[in-house]
Amino acid sequence: MTRYALFLVLAPLCLKAQQPPPVYFQSNTTLTDTPAVLETVPGKVDVKSDEKVQHLMERFTALKHPRSGYRVQVFLGDRKMAEESKRAFLLSNPDMPAYLSWLAPNWRLRIGDCPTRLEAERLQRDLRANYPGCYIVPDQIEMATAVTGRTPSSPAPTR
Repeated sequence: MTRYALFLVLAPLCLKAQQPPPVYFQSNTTLTDTPAVLETVPGKVDVKSDEKVQHLMERFTALKHPRSGYRVQVFLGDRKMAEESKRAFLLSNPDMPAYLSWLAPNWRLRIGDCPTRLEAERLQRDLRANYPGCYIVPDQIEMATAVTGRTPSSPAPTR
């Protein structure tokens, strides 16, 4: 009889082990192949930094930072003709930088700040109508500024 009573006490404990495990996470959303588009709200970012860091950033942006790139040379000759060529070029192309440099005994006029050879070839193709003898030269170029998209020495576009 004690065996029978012991069986009745332990049997329900064994049956409880056969129940499914509890669910800890249940998703109320259905899965779709197209994500929901949420509206974006413009925000505001306040950068708090030391005064010395601000001063260092201002000095860094004021300096020129040349890097290797390409320009298109359109003129090689005496100073007076080089300056006239630059003036004429800037009148017709005010948004493109033009640089005069001297390599004894000639002055040279170089156009553009192209980081890749491909961009320099496109510029050369555009300039070839007015300057048939232009050619691509490797040079130290200036980086475009993030705010204006122009190089620091290029003139501002006129309206």
